[in-house]
Amino acid sequence: MISTEVDNFIHDIDTTDHVLLFYDTQESKRRILYRYLAEGLKQGKGIVFVHSEETPQGIHEGLAGHGIDVEPNLASGSILTPRYDEFYIVDGEAEALRILNKWHETISVFQSKGLGLRAAGEVSCFFREGKVRELLRYEYALHKVLSIPMDAICAYNLKTIVETGHTDVIMPIVRAHGKAIFTAEGGTSYSRIMTAR
Repeated sequence: MISTEVDNFIHDIDTTDHVLLFYDTQESKRRILYRYLAEGLKQGKGIVFVHSEETPQGIHEGLAGHGIDVEPNLASGSILTPRYDEFYIVDGEAEALRILNKWHETISVFQSKGLGLRAAGEVSCFFREGKVRELLRYEYALHKVLSIPMDAICAYNLKTIVETGHTDVIMPIVRAHGKAIFTAEGGTSYSRIMTAR
C-alpha cells in the first residue's frame, strides 16, 4: 500500500520534476510507477515507460489495474513502452545527447496531439551492460529540475546496484535528482533533495 504522504507526493509531481525512485522489490516499484503513470494520463499527459525489467504486457496490465483503459490509449499513441535498447542503449552505445534528443522528439509528437509528457525509466540496463558512467552523464545532463517540458521518474533497482558492485554511485545519483522516493521492506517515503550540485 502506498502511504497517503507518498500518494500526495505523486499527485503533486509537476512538469520539469526529475524524481529518483530507489526500490528493492518489483512489487514496490510497480505500485509507485503505475500510480504515477496513470495519474499522468488522467492529467492529460502522454506517458512513456522505457523498460528493462518489465514487459509491455505487464505494463499494460499494471496501468489497467489503476483504472486506465489501455487499448484506446495505445491506439492513439498516448502510451508508449519502448525497450531500453530502443531508447537508452542503442547498438551498444548510451549517449546522453542522443537520449535527450529522443525525449525532445517524443515531446514534439505528444505536443502535436495536445498532450504533455510524463515518463518513467528503468535504468538497471545501464548497470547490467557496464554503462554506469554513461548513465551518470545522462542523469546530470537532465538536471535536478528538467530543462525540457516533461516530468520523469528514474527507477533504480537497489539489488542490481549492489550485485553489480556500484554502490559508490548512489550519492551521485541522488545529487542528480530534485526529488526522491525510497521504498523498501520497512515502507515508503519521499524527500525533496537539498544537496548542492
